[in-house]
Amino acid sequence: MDWVIGAFLGVVGILVTLAGTALHYGVTRPDVAELVHNSEFQSDVLTEAEAIDVLVALGQWSGVGLAIGGVLLVLFGIAVVIAHRRARTNDQTTPSWILGVVGALVGSILSFIPFSPVLGGAVAAYLDPRHEASALGTGALAGVFASLPLLVVAVFAAIGLFMGAPANVVTAVVPILAAALFAGLLYLVGLSALGGYLGRWLRGR
Repeated sequence: MDWVIGAFLGVVGILVTLAGTALHYGVTRPDVAELVHNSEFQSDVLTEAEAIDVLVALGQWSGVGLAIGGVLLVLFGIAVVIAHRRARTNDQTTPSWILGVVGALVGSILSFIPFSPVLGGAVAAYLDPRHEASALGTGALAGVFASLPLLVVAVFAAIGLFMGAPANVVTAVVPILAAALFAGLLYLVGLSALGGYLGRWLRGR
């Protein structure tokens, strides 16, 4: 299974990296300008030129974030294979962080189901053979790993916003983005921790 998980993360990571690279180089000012012109842009906050700057910066920096997030997925896949093989060689249990990665994968694959992080956290804690380990902690790890790629993209998108938007727009938007990011992290990590508790309960049954 470690090879399956590693291969899956590697393939997805490569695809995400390619998508991010395509987005970064595919978003050009002439294309965005044409799109804005054709959409009959109207705004009381941004001029047409400012809107073009914002869209170009957001697109290009979000592409960088996607590419880096894809590279991280590939590195996680390699790390899972190496760490799990080493644990088996030393007759040790599967490290908690690998269970977190598995839970994050389950939650992400089943993301079309409402509250899917609960399922990811439950799988992570159910697979953990260590009774002394915290079920909430193991489940929360699944949420942390699930949120890492999104956090990377959000950080680089925020950089793009800072680079392209006027200062007054950045000042108004930053609190909203911060609140949305916090809510997203709370959703992923909190529900995954709850799933960890349920997974340990099911294992005990």
